Amino acid sequence: MARAIVTGGNTGIGAAVCVLLARREIDVWLTYTHDDVGAEDVAGQCRREGVEAHVSRLDLRDPDSIAGLLGEVAEAWGSASILVNNGAVCPYTEPDAITTDEWDAVLETNARGTFLMLRGALALLRASDGDRSVVNVSSVAGQIGGITTSIHYAASKAAVLAITRSYARLLAAEGIRVNAVTPGAISTKITAQLDDGSRARLASAAPLGRFGTPEEVAATIVLLASPESGYTTGATYDVNGGVRID
Repeated sequence: MARAIVTGGNTGIGAAVCVLLARREIDVWLTYTHDDVGAEDVAGQCRREGVEAHVSRLDLRDPDSIAGLLGEVAEAWGSASILVNNGAVCPYTEPDAITTDEWDAVLETNARGTFLMLRGALALLRASDGDRSVVNVSSVAGQIGGITTSIHYAASKAAVLAITRSYARLLAAEGIRVNAVTPGAISTKITAQLDDGSRARLASAAPLGRFGTPEEVAATIVLLASPESGYTTGATYDVNGGVRID
């Protein structure tokens, strides 16, 4: 049976990914930072689909926390075939108000955390048979800039795209695929922070005229994680309602 690690799996896109993976009979190890109740609820939904589901607290800013998580997975499972790097933070801060501490916190969580998770999980991926896949969750902000989000968030998500392309080239010879998704405005706790006017502007900016759902992003992530995408690596899949069309 395939086994997946999903960071930030307690809510939003991550939770939708976990449930969809479980429906495909894939065991899930999901992480959370603060919401242990939400994480256990998602794990329960996965278990009701008949799969194994584990929950661990993870601080993506802390290399020791990342190493500890991966050690737990190695001890329990020995291998994993899917890594979904979804965990992130997205503060809405005006450029002149961003402190160096906040800048560092965002880059350490979103960019360095993605790198450390991917690098650290390689032993688990290499120990797995069959299709192996990494999906990194970036953002349309990493492609067009942080106008509606924040500059440090956009910078961190652009770094995620560079990490994706670099590792796709590095790991292709081993048959380990690395791809990214770039969601636009999605109805999650992050966008719920916005006032009604900001939410209306974001929705109207998309040609489809609405926010996306976590399930719509999860469908693309799970497709990229599956053997059906076996000839796809180094790709960036836009799930943004048409905000960015090349």
